[in-house]
Amino acid sequence: MSKIEVDEVVNQTSSGDLTLDVEGNIILDADGTDIILKDGGTAYGQFFKDSNDLKIVSSIQDGDIVFRGNDGGSGVDVMRLDMSAGGVVQIGTTDANPGGNTSGSGIVLHGPSGKWSSAVNQDEVMVLNRMGNDGDILLLRQAGSTEGTISVSGSTVSYGGFTGLHESSGIATNTAIGTVVSTIDELDTYPIGTTKAGQTRTDHAKVKVSDTAGDKAVYGVVSRFDEDDKLYVASVGIGSVRVTGACAKGDLLESNGDGTAKVQSDDIVRSKTIGKVTIGNSNSGVKLVSCVLYCG
Repeated sequence: MSKIEVDEVVNQTSSGDLTLDVEGNIILDADGTDIILKDGGTAYGQFFKDSNDLKIVSSIQDGDIVFRGNDGGSGVDVMRLDMSAGGVVQIGTTDANPGGNTSGSGIVLHGPSGKWSSAVNQDEVMVLNRMGNDGDILLLRQAGSTEGTISVSGSTVSYGGFTGLHESSGIATNTAIGTVVSTIDELDTYPIGTTKAGQTRTDHAKVKVSDTAGDKAVYGVVSRFDEDDKLYVASVGIGSVRVTGACAKGDLLESNGDGTAKVQSDDIVRSKTIGKVTIGNSNSGVKLVSCVLYCG
């Protein structure tokens, strides 16, 4: 390998680009020396070794450090260290107002053109941002709106838009959302695609469609099935329940014995209580009703 020793500053005085065209690797042996990038004599960035770390620094106050990919055009910013916003790390976006927040520091997760995330609406999927000592810390975003939050106030952590889900199995995957289910004396098993597939899961019960009116073993209501046909049962927080008969906000619900719920005959929370109606519905048939759940 040949080595060119440079012991003087080389200046380009003519117009146009200065091109270095070599075969093989370019090795810059600058032990203990910074690599400084300048434009018109003004430094705007530098590389240097600090202990075992390679550090990349912007020399311009509030200047961002941007990682850019090739999209076949002028390029697209895939990650930005936004110093003007107080040190926000933005992945897949350069939005100066992530999640509706105008300052603070944190991490923004974004799904540009479907390449980074599976978000259908290519917008922020999650924002970690701290505006002050109290307030929202985590924003869960969907279709450009915040659908859930984790916030702090003093020593209290609150979950906004929260539904508590439990993984389970035992019922057909075409069971309607909002169907009332109850536990059986059998443990759930891990789904396919995991190293524990087929093994039982401690404390996770299997379920059946509730078939007893006033069922005290009610576990919750069907929330969804995932891509592995795994059942998720909603047991606490907000949710929708299939209800037979008219109901009013504030009514308590219990099992109707056919996979739907009905209005409880009193307003006392009991072991059979599924939850409380939050939005009444005068339809006397079977329909989904918005509720706050507190099964068990």
